[in-house]
Amino acid sequence: MPMDLFEVARLLLAGGVCLVASFVLSTLIIRIGIPKLDDGTRPGAPGTQQHPVLHGMLPESSSKAVFDIKSTGFWIGFCETLLIFVLVFAGAFSALAIIIGAKQFVRKEEIKARPSYYLLGTLVNLCCAVLFASLARVWVTGTMFAGPTGF
Repeated sequence: MPMDLFEVARLLLAGGVCLVASFVLSTLIIRIGIPKLDDGTRPGAPGTQQHPVLHGMLPESSSKAVFDIKSTGFWIGFCETLLIFVLVFAGAFSALAIIIGAKQFVRKEEIKARPSYYLLGTLVNLCCAVLFASLARVWVTGTMFAGPTGF
């Protein structure tokens, strides 16, 4: 049965609002929250090394701006959020493992250098995208799970 114009508009509105909210929230947490975490060492204490990410230096960013559109990390995060959103909205929850596997493969060296930053960033983005995609799915379809029984 074809969708009428109202259903298409509702789908686009729900999807768009939730996608933007997911990306903005995860970006704010990753760019502002994670760098403020403390690794337990006092800055400048003798014999301690400061973790660059935990003490304010963000990777792949030439700017202190939260939404640095020139940063590759910004676009990777956006594409990751979009892909998570599409997979969850389609009900393909098991396909989310592809994102984590691809990130591990492509960013192996960066993850070795800063494992906590990349793990926490990926988990924050994954949680926000899954939460908002599930919200959009319920808003549009009335069910969170795909399938003929809605389960």
